Amino acid sequence: MKQSIPIILVLASLVSFSQKKIKYKTVFFEDNTVETPNAKVSLADVTAEDNLITGTLKIENHTSKILLVKPEECSYTIPTGEAFSKKKWLVIGPKQNGSKAIDVKGENIKTKETLFKIGGFYICNSSEIVVASNAALPPEKELYVGNFKLELVDWIQNGPQIRIRYTIIYTGDKVGLLDPSDVTIKATTGEEYKNQKDDGETLSFHKKENITVDFVFLNDSKKKNLIVWNKAFSEGIPEKLNPVSFLVKMDQNKTKEKNK
Repeated sequence: MKQSIPIILVLASLVSFSQKKIKYKTVFFEDNTVETPNAKVSLADVTAEDNLITGTLKIENHTSKILLVKPEECSYTIPTGEAFSKKKWLVIGPKQNGSKAIDVKGENIKTKETLFKIGGFYICNSSEIVVASNAALPPEKELYVGNFKLELVDWIQNGPQIRIRYTIIYTGDKVGLLDPSDVTIKATTGEEYKNQKDDGETLSFHKKENITVDFVFLNDSKKKNLIVWNKAFSEGIPEKLNPVSFLVKMDQNKTKEKNK
């Protein structure tokens, strides 16, 4: 079942349901899906209890751009109005899938119908390159590249291999992006060496997210070397998309079976 329903059209029915006592401890809902020009958006495994409504948001990104969902701008309708989530951002890479549990808490919020609204749906149509100076080896324990904080976990310089592991934390308010293939090692004699751990994937970060990343380079470790960041770090600029809303209703058979 696919549908997109403005919130004003269902408030009356939601209030009606809220006025009737629900005999089940946990209400289980039907899954629902909406197709948008940029993505397939689904809400699955929704349940409602007296103090909690939760469901899994699933997004298939059809575009070659980063998509972003801010759960603090996502809501379920409850008997007293709307309740917003407090989960962390969901970032979905180009042509990738992503999912996140979206829940809200309150008192006496159990219902047989709820309108789920994604008010915080964004696309990054453009990005800004973060310019960074080359870093000398051995690497520092901590350094900043724009709004990216790099904490050194480990590094090994042995024979023809240099291995560096950082925990990278994004501290900005946009969408942090890292392309590990753009990071190189450059010897003072001019030779430049590519990252052998590159798997072709651009990593994306929401605010305060951290990811541990390995960099491996093959070269003559007796030479003096510099880490060259090139255009590896950038920030996606989120542009708000139209809200996505859909109604989910109680699955009568499943609810009855699960509450036996």
